[in-house]
Amino acid sequence: MPTKIEVVRASIFKYLAYLNDGDYMAAIANSMPLSEFYNTLSILLQSEDNETVGLTTLFVTDLVMAGFEHPDCAEFREQYPSSLVVKTLEEMVFSTDHYICTTAAYTLGKTGSYSSASTINRAFFRLRDVAPLALPRIMGEMGWLGAENFWELLDSMMSSPVYVTRWAVLDVLREFIGNDAREEDQLYQRKLRCVEQLRQDLNSYVCLEAEYEYQLLIFRCESHELPKAERRKKRKDLIRKYKPVHCFAEISVKFINDLHNQTLKKYSISELELFIDKIFESKAL
Repeated sequence: MPTKIEVVRASIFKYLAYLNDGDYMAAIANSMPLSEFYNTLSILLQSEDNETVGLTTLFVTDLVMAGFEHPDCAEFREQYPSSLVVKTLEEMVFSTDHYICTTAAYTLGKTGSYSSASTINRAFFRLRDVAPLALPRIMGEMGWLGAENFWELLDSMMSSPVYVTRWAVLDVLREFIGNDAREEDQLYQRKLRCVEQLRQDLNSYVCLEAEYEYQLLIFRCESHELPKAERRKKRKDLIRKYKPVHCFAEISVKFINDLHNQTLKKYSISELELFIDKIFESKAL
């Protein structure tokens, strides 16, 4: 006879056929006392199987959202912020396993777990120079949760001795719109300040992509009044001239895929840097 945990896991795996079905979610959530259900979800989140973790976080996210409208999901949503599930997700953010860390951070952000911002902040400093590929996701959720020290964290990344950490700043900045050069557009001015600093970086990979982003920023704020055809041509010329052979986001995806293919969950900075060098060397041949 299957255990309660196995029954819930099977129901969550079937959820893909019932996406956003409030009645289906409510039936699972109310199949046992809420405290027991939170405990069951916590156990599933700690699974070594990424599919189980991924589907559980999807279910949790949708269940929290359903609590806005479905009366039988409301109690789950109301008690969620102080639940064992949130505590478990917060612990997962500290993981050097890229998938576990980023999935947990995304779930905390997506479910509006504002009380988790300070925990994610601590995780940032734990991971900054040992798992830099997770930083864009962590920083994205910190921004979403309204972290007051967001730009201080970016400054911390730019002062890191690990060049991949500095490089990751460009991926973080890309997520935030700010193309107006006027002084009152603080976002644009802050982005420009960061990019200008990284244009001078000692690492050529960082420097090249920073130069490209700098040119894009300048172009976007100066080209609004140009005719569409001319604007399109100038953008193509800019891309052809400045776009680097490889960018951080592309390298990150390739490396994470390589880890997955090797069934590895963790990496060292030296392994990451060696991988990056090989990619650039192969392109140069």
